[in-house]
Amino acid sequence: MKRLLLVLFIVSIVFTSCQTKTKVMPADLTAAKVAVTKVLDTHWSAVKAKDANAVMALLTDDVLSCGSDSKEFWSKTDMSNTIKQMFANTSLKIDITIDKRVIRIAKDGNSAIALEQMFMKSYCKKIPVRNIYHLVKVNDIWQFDFTSVSFIPNNEDIEKLNKALE
Repeated sequence: MKRLLLVLFIVSIVFTSCQTKTKVMPADLTAAKVAVTKVLDTHWSAVKAKDANAVMALLTDDVLSCGSDSKEFWSKTDMSNTIKQMFANTSLKIDITIDKRVIRIAKDGNSAIALEQMFMKSYCKKIPVRNIYHLVKVNDIWQFDFTSVSFIPNNEDIEKLNKALE
């Protein structure tokens, strides 16, 4: 019995050592950052063109989008309806200049967090807006699976805002 176990142990070691080792190539984080930048730029081009279908094509099916209002938690369907309604407003002028953009790619190159800070003049000329995104690679295509839009007042303006809301 001991001999059989010893033989099986030796056979398993030989079998394991003869297996082909697959080499995992490190992710090209620079290329991933370029690709994510392109998705962000494509997003804003579609928004400025009021092309709801192009915006929706950038989202995963299970996207969660948080709007600037505390009650806004949207699925892809909710977001589609909201965007179509917003883009139908002919008086809406989309005037956005991104002041800051930060992109962080995960070490495996399959997900990223991006942040953009700007003024959305059609909504508020005095309080900056920060968009935060989580992007994932789905079949080698980068898509948003989470977005969040927040107004971010400067610390020195918070007391003024609190008084204005009384």
